Amino acid sequence: SAEQEVAWFARVLIPELGQSGSLDQVEGGWTVGSDRIAAAEDQLTALEASAPDEITQTETRTLRDAVRASRGRVEEMLQSGDPEAISPTLNEVAVELETALRTVDQAG
Repeated sequence: SAEQEVAWFARVLIPELGQSGSLDQVEGGWTVGSDRIAAAEDQLTALEASAPDEITQTETRTLRDAVRASRGRVEEMLQSGDPEAISPTLNEVAVELETALRTVDQAG
């Protein structure tokens, strides 16, 4: 499910990227995982459009927006070329994704 993909992004991919020793390693890991993240975002967009009710639509949008923002943050960090940005950026991304997941879990 899409929610499981968001959890994978937050709990598996982001920690793996955080263990990388350089921007090049982070970029390599991101290249491997980014297609999966883009697919999850697309799936959430489609689910939002077909949601059976407003609550489900809002929950789906919350997850999709968190994935979209997080993906953008990682890509901006990589483009910046600043190795000092790795840890703070990935920590912020993990918090954003976990917050979205908690919001959906509490609502559901």
